[in-house]
Amino acid sequence: MQKTDKEEAVKYLEHVFENARGIYLADFQGMTVEVISELRRRCRGAEVHFQVAKNTLLRRAADSTGNGALTPHLHGPTAIAVSTRDEVEPARVLISFQGEFSKPQIKGGYVAGKFYDAEQVKELSRLPSKDVLLGSLLSVLQAPLSQFCSVLQAPVRDLARILDQVAKQKESAA
Repeated sequence: MQKTDKEEAVKYLEHVFENARGIYLADFQGMTVEVISELRRRCRGAEVHFQVAKNTLLRRAADSTGNGALTPHLHGPTAIAVSTRDEVEPARVLISFQGEFSKPQIKGGYVAGKFYDAEQVKELSRLPSKDVLLGSLLSVLQAPLSQFCSVLQAPVRDLARILDQVAKQKESAA
């Protein structure tokens, strides 16, 4: 690789790291071209960027973008899986693919300024999606307000029932 090519590759990786919400490292050793192609296809479907890169280039890009926690884990064949949309989606894709093909081996992930090892990445992959979590939070926040509204409406509702019963009694008496 020419020096200019390396510089362009590092700039590209820096751009990827700067826009990433979650960065995951995987060892793709032992995977055939067909299996890697299938993994790339699944990553594209989930809007996850999957790329094989040289460790020295990844190291330079990680150090220059403040993702230095990745550096100790950049050894052996390394691929990155990155998402700009969802922090955990690359972990879900990699773990589900690993369950099916027993490859790639997860080295770890970097999310929200913290490095997670392979076991922690598996735990992250089990989390519900961000939209589901936000929906759950919204329902929890909404519950007290809806109960409060019901309490406020109860006297009016009870008064309406009493007036209706009084009207029915007067009609039956007349």
